[in-house]
Amino acid sequence: MQTSDAPGQFQTFAVRPQQLKEGKTSTRLVRTDHLNSGVQVVAKGGETNLHAHSSQDEIWFVLSGEATFYTEGDRVVAKVGKHDGLLIPHNVPYWFESSSEENLVIMRFGASVPEAGPDRRIDMHERKWAVSGEPGGAPREVVFAENKLDS
Repeated sequence: MQTSDAPGQFQTFAVRPQQLKEGKTSTRLVRTDHLNSGVQVVAKGGETNLHAHSSQDEIWFVLSGEATFYTEGDRVVAKVGKHDGLLIPHNVPYWFESSSEENLVIMRFGASVPEAGPDRRIDMHERKWAVSGEPGGAPREVVFAENKLDS
């Protein structure tokens, strides 16, 4: 990626995920007061638990693999494959899992809904896996493969 001497308000990012044998990684890419983005790699299994975000609308976009998204009662919302996406409005409960043999590489874009107040994660059930910087859940072992994924 080539950058210029543009003013400091511009943020560049690249998605070059490391392939996993086990576990899940989450990397923040960019953030402003109203918008944020990150990428997750999931070898197998799923999100931590059924949850919602109080004041962030989210777009999830699959770069490789497949994700199955669920809502309350483990009802399937969508199976999202490579180059497909899903919008989840704030306060709507969901969880997702990798649903193919291939590593799931998925980008998350979150946008603030200012009138909804500060964002907080609303957990509907106890977390199974720990989320970096947040309480609850057991640590998840991450085992990296030898090579990077194509991006």
